[in-house]
Amino acid sequence: MLITATSWSEIFTLSGSIVGQTTPRHAFDPTLTTVVAVIAAVGAVILSVTGRRFVTKRQLLVGGGATYATVMLGLWAGVRLIFWRFAFDPVGDALIVAPVLVGFALVIAGQFVVPVYLLVTHDIWTSLVWLFGVTWAFGEFVLLVGGESGGLFTLLVWVAGLLPLCLGVLVVTTGSELLFRRLNLSNLRGS
Repeated sequence: MLITATSWSEIFTLSGSIVGQTTPRHAFDPTLTTVVAVIAAVGAVILSVTGRRFVTKRQLLVGGGATYATVMLGLWAGVRLIFWRFAFDPVGDALIVAPVLVGFALVIAGQFVVPVYLLVTHDIWTSLVWLFGVTWAFGEFVLLVGGESGGLFTLLVWVAGLLPLCLGVLVVTTGSELLFRRLNLSNLRGS
């Protein structure tokens, strides 16, 4: 049998699947996705810096972590409610899904708490750069739809696959900052 398709879309239609149904894509314009992710990242950094001045360390870590997790999971859920779908019934499957979401929320809150803890206890400023970068990346990631077996799978990929790599970057940057402080580079220059 000879297939005579004139475009890629015809080829994929002939094979029974359409690429757009299996490829993750932005829920809305890619520029708007980036803007939303950057706003979330800037908000996280502002919360951590200004929170140091107005609340206790415990209030900042607990309240800031809860706020961060709520906003980031709100982006994840909001995009799926408006632009896509859930592979589960959020109300009917609540007894199963709620504990899973609580677990994800705790890990995502930790994504805020760890760098802010380093900032408030050891004045490690590279942790804020990390917080900005990881929030931006996570924001972009959760604003993608499609190509997943479900919305929970997206969170699982982040928590189990990508966040450990990101935490490795945090360890390296934090260790480097502490090493540079210990070496006291101003003494090496003769100052």
